[in-house]
Amino acid sequence: MSKVLIIFGSKSDESVYRPIASILKQNKIEAELRISSAHRTPEELYEILKANYDVVIAGAGLSAALPGVIASKIIKPVIGVPVAGNYQGLDALLSIMQMPPGIPVLAVGVGLGKVAALNAVKLLKDYSLVNLIGGENNKVVKRAIDILKEFNINYQVSDNVENDAVNIDFTPLGEPFAERGALVIFCPLVEKDDDKAEAALNVLKESTHGLWVGLNRGDNAALAAVEIMNKNGKYSAALQAYRQEMKEQVRKSDKEVRE
Repeated sequence: MSKVLIIFGSKSDESVYRPIASILKQNKIEAELRISSAHRTPEELYEILKANYDVVIAGAGLSAALPGVIASKIIKPVIGVPVAGNYQGLDALLSIMQMPPGIPVLAVGVGLGKVAALNAVKLLKDYSLVNLIGGENNKVVKRAIDILKEFNINYQVSDNVENDAVNIDFTPLGEPFAERGALVIFCPLVEKDDDKAEAALNVLKESTHGLWVGLNRGDNAALAAVEIMNKNGKYSAALQAYRQEMKEQVRKSDKEVRE
C-alpha cells in the first residue's frame, strides 16, 4: 500500500497541511503527518526520512529549506508547498522551486496544499512514458532528453498532454500555463536577457496549478520524472550513482580550492 509523508516546518501551518491529509484520506491513501524543522531539528528530520515513503509532501515558509533538504536525502518524489509569510510567500516559493541541478523538488503555488495532495495522488499511479511538450531543439528540452536517455527512460516529444504519461511542459515564463487534468511538471523558460527579478512575479502569478521546477531546469524536471517512475526500484541504483557523481564533483572542487 502506498504511503505519503506530510511534513511541515511549523504547527502554525495547519490550515495548509490539514486539507492535504483530508484529501489523501478521501483517496484511501495512507499518510503520516509530522512537524519537523530543517534548521532546528535536523537530527529528528533525518530519522523520520529513514522510513519508506512513496511520496513526500513538505511545506515551509520564509527560507523554506525543508523540501530541498528532504530531496537531498531521498530519491523519492518530493512536492514542496510554500507557506505565506512575507512577500506573499514569494520567498518560500522561490526557495522551493529554484533548486540546484540534480536535486529536484516539485513546487506548487503558495499555500496550495490541495494542489499538492491532488498531484500526490497522480504521482502514485504507474507511468511508462515521459511526454515532453516543447521544441526538441530548445537547449532546455535537450538537457531533459539527455537525462532521460542516461536513465534509459521511454520518452516522446509532442504538442499535446498525454493522460497516461508524466508530462513536462516547457513554456516561456509570461505566457499562459494551461491547467491540465493529467500529471504535468511545468518547466518555465526564460531567456538570459529576461532573467530579471521582476520575472519572479510571473512565477507567483502563474503557479496556481500543476507542479513546478526552477527556471530552465529541464534536468530537474527529467530527474523528477525518473523518481516518479521508480516505484519498483528499477532506477534506484542509477539514481544513487547519479547522486554520488554529484557529490564527487563537489568534493573535487573543494580539494582544488584547498590546494
